[in-house]
Amino acid sequence: MRFAINGGGIGGLAMGVALALKGMDYAIYEAAEDIRQVGAGLWMASNALNVLEHLGIVEDIYQ
Repeated sequence: MRFAINGGGIGGLAMGVALALKGMDYAIYEAAEDIRQVGAGLWMASNALNVLEHLGIVEDIYQ
């Protein structure tokens, strides 16, 4: 079974990591033509950070 993830934002990318950790096949689809830095801040609720910590990628968010 292959999963389709619509959106390459933080939620879509976290879902991709979760599926990869389970050895599942997936594809991420993003409408934006390119990914670029926009200079916006990022606020995440503590429960979202708990999920990223469980996935082992929370330290990547802090960089």
